[in-house]
Amino acid sequence: MTRDEALQLMIEHTPSEALQRHMLSVEVCMSFYARIYGEPIEQWQVAGLLHDFDYELHPDEHPLWGMNLLSEMGVDESIIRAIAAHYPAKTFIEPEFLIERALFACDELSGFITACCYVRPERIRGLTAKSVLKKLKTANFAAGVDRDDVHQGAELLGLELTDHITNCITAMEAEAELLGLLPPD
Repeated sequence: MTRDEALQLMIEHTPSEALQRHMLSVEVCMSFYARIYGEPIEQWQVAGLLHDFDYELHPDEHPLWGMNLLSEMGVDESIIRAIAAHYPAKTFIEPEFLIERALFACDELSGFITACCYVRPERIRGLTAKSVLKKLKTANFAAGVDRDDVHQGAELLGLELTDHITNCITAMEAEAELLGLLPPD
């Protein structure tokens, strides 16, 4: 499956612009890490774009519904397994391979970074890891984000949390317009 095919499938199954932007955020972070690790960029982009594509229309069956559809479509098993590993509580597949660890690591953190941007007049411009770390300690800020998953994600990549946050901010800032993270006019 190409990145463009994945984007079309994601849009087709995801009415919410906010959820579409979340998957785009994860995609840009995955692309960043694929470059760092010398991995196939398009494969990592597809995993990022499709990890939650079934969430809105099939919330009780997520991610199993989407995994089944992708399997029927003949999508590469490594992408399907990465999607499974981003939600081990439901699939019982722990993130083992690098693409799986990266997807798990980028999912919650990219959402948290987005939340940090929305409370800042300058949005992502000038956002620092220090600021994100401070917000992580505020339990009622973006309360739906699992802080343990954020910490575990950095560990799975063998990175200090500060470095992982900085990497994701860098990736997301490079695509700030696409992600809706620029300051309002």
